[in-house]
Amino acid sequence: MSNRNEKLVKNVLLFAIGNIGSKLLQIILVPLYTRVMSSAEYGTVDIMQAVVSLLIPIFSFTIYEAVFRYAMEQDYDKRAVFSTGIVMSLLGAVILSLGSGVASLFIDKTFVWLVAANSVVGFFRSLLSQYARAVEKTVLFTVDSVLLTVFVLILNVLFIVHWKMGITGYMLGYILANLLSCIFLYAFLGPYRKFSLKSVTKPLAKEMMRFSLPLIPNAVCWWVSSFIDRIIITAVVGEAANGIYAAGHKIPSMLTVIVTIFFQAWQMSANQEFKKKDVSDFYTAIHDQIFSVITLVSSFLILFCKPITSVFLGAEYYSAWQVMPLLLVAISFFSFAQFLGSIYSANKKTTMALVTNLIGVGVSLTVNLLLVAVFKIGILGSAIATVCSYLVLWCVRIVSTGKIVPLYYKKKKMVLATVILTAQAIVVTLDLNSAATYAVSTLALAALIVIFVKDIIGLVNFALGFVKKIVKRGA
Repeated sequence: MSNRNEKLVKNVLLFAIGNIGSKLLQIILVPLYTRVMSSAEYGTVDIMQAVVSLLIPIFSFTIYEAVFRYAMEQDYDKRAVFSTGIVMSLLGAVILSLGSGVASLFIDKTFVWLVAANSVVGFFRSLLSQYARAVEKTVLFTVDSVLLTVFVLILNVLFIVHWKMGITGYMLGYILANLLSCIFLYAFLGPYRKFSLKSVTKPLAKEMMRFSLPLIPNAVCWWVSSFIDRIIITAVVGEAANGIYAAGHKIPSMLTVIVTIFFQAWQMSANQEFKKKDVSDFYTAIHDQIFSVITLVSSFLILFCKPITSVFLGAEYYSAWQVMPLLLVAISFFSFAQFLGSIYSANKKTTMALVTNLIGVGVSLTVNLLLVAVFKIGILGSAIATVCSYLVLWCVRIVSTGKIVPLYYKKKKMVLATVILTAQAIVVTLDLNSAATYAVSTLALAALIVIFVKDIIGLVNFALGFVKKIVKRGA
């Protein structure tokens, strides 16, 4: 086992400890939300969180991405990088506060300030957590993620269940949890947390902004691609339908748990390994494993989407199962595209990430308007649009990243697996006959296992080798 593979696995395990709890908490809390809040309230909360996820990259200038990238390099002073990030974040917070004051004259004040406060603490936490990763404080990052999970759980139960604060309680819980996380991260960053206004130089600020600014429209594109379907559903079908659709996204979040954990570790390896001669071989090997794991997990979740829905969602939300198979396929395609997107960041070609995302957004907007607004297919139309947009994004990035780091794709296997997974999702969505649907879905999963049997064996052997190595060290 090479040192870089071992380091990647160690980081994955650390990030897994920190993320599994928080991601699973989001899924576990779904039954709480769907039983305490109406579908209309849940739809409103979903829109508020969507606005927060849009405001964070805009008003933080996505400087946290630049902090992560530049703090990892030995050629840059970490204190200067960190201080520059803090200054730019403070500037963004001031601008957002002024804008919120104006917005509150026309929009409900409670809505505006809850969203603004959530955004500010959100981008400061992003900066601190990304900086912790960059300076290889992975244990701190992991502990913080666990604590954030505990904070959210306690505060949500208090505000939503005990004090019956509904939407306001939901947002306050996340605001306070993220604020406590910021305090914890800053307190334990040690010597790395030192802030020095003198170290903030114009050349460094310009360089970091050149890296981060293209990521703002890139993040907005991602937001549009992710949430335009919910906005169109709310406008055309109503808030209750959006609540159902939002609930339908929660089960596919199980797949996102795996993806998020890996990519937090992979970003570090991608940046560190980019300049090495065998980068294409390394990227290709990791890509093949990611492709097989995500495809198999997605197929498994599609097979059991109905019983999973009945357990995790309230009766009012049970119909959400129908969009889950297609959303799982969409998330799989997005994950493959996200892997390739790491090549842009490692090579500091963030503009290419923007261009490819613009293409994906164009597809998402067009197909959503056609299927939801014109043909009135409803939430199923949005799920189809999401699949189409992420498939196009993935294909475009395969072509564009090949000019930077050529990967040696196993094209026949990839096409066959993609067709089987998509066909399985369509059969389950149509659900013409329950017994036949389960049979076909099971056969699809079995076929994918056969296709990826070598990859599965390779992963098992790799895991066993890693465990043996750890045991020998402990002996």
